[in-house]
Amino acid sequence: MPQPVYPTYTVDGVALDAPGWYLAKETRRRPLPGVRGVSVEVPGRAGQLPIVGLDADTTTLALTLWVTAVRPDGTEGDLADLEANLDALFAVFGVRHRLLDVRHLPAPGIERQADATVLGAADPDMDVPNRMAKLPVLLTIPGVYWRDVTASTWSSALPGAARGVSPLAGSTAPITDALLRFKGPATDPTMTDNVTGVTVAYTGTLTGSQRLLIDCGRFRAARVTTDTWDLSAGADVTGGIYSTGPGSSSRWLHLTPGISGSDPFSRAITVTTTALGTDGTSRAEIRARRSHL
Repeated sequence: MPQPVYPTYTVDGVALDAPGWYLAKETRRRPLPGVRGVSVEVPGRAGQLPIVGLDADTTTLALTLWVTAVRPDGTEGDLADLEANLDALFAVFGVRHRLLDVRHLPAPGIERQADATVLGAADPDMDVPNRMAKLPVLLTIPGVYWRDVTASTWSSALPGAARGVSPLAGSTAPITDALLRFKGPATDPTMTDNVTGVTVAYTGTLTGSQRLLIDCGRFRAARVTTDTWDLSAGADVTGGIYSTGPGSSSRWLHLTPGISGSDPFSRAITVTTTALGTDGTSRAEIRARRSHL
């Protein structure tokens, strides 16, 4: 049985290194996304005004596949098998009614996921005498970042001074869609991302049997009375949520990794929580997937 090739990709569970096709070596590493540029020029001042906090631009992933006449069982085929392999790849990349589930596997035990679509034409370069084709595919990742496949949950006492969210350590990009949960009793609970200073807060009181769920990606909140992360299981309280700090006009809470000193391996997400009227059972919790550039 052939050994896995790393780094590699899968699309909707289909390996891009398999009998019949394989990735060109120059397309095995995912690219670093750029930023969405903004320039502000002021008369009488050289250059441009420095602007921080710019959002990342859409990621483009260019893949090149070498397609052969090898059959799925590993035996050598003919031109008809080459065409069958091209048809199989066209079926994989030709999905239009939903986004593709793309996975990057840079090494054994590491798997990162992104939703993508194919926007450009994929025109194979045929080498008929050698029964091969070169197929370039251009993927666009609207959400920019790569994510862990499964979510992790973190829980801590409420209120709490600055502390690291250990399951999310190692992220290299902001987490924009975290689920937050506050367990009562608590009045006016808040959570602050210590790197950016952005705070999301709730104006109201939770009893000991209530939990507040905040979906930072969908800008929704609900108050529930069961141990759940499902916002539909409770009463909508979105109107009681407000956000303050840089960028809070367009987002609630982006959990942003920070580097400790000059150590690039010390990437940690830290938060501070506050609330009134708490006791030993009050909790602040986060459920999210790590995010990667």
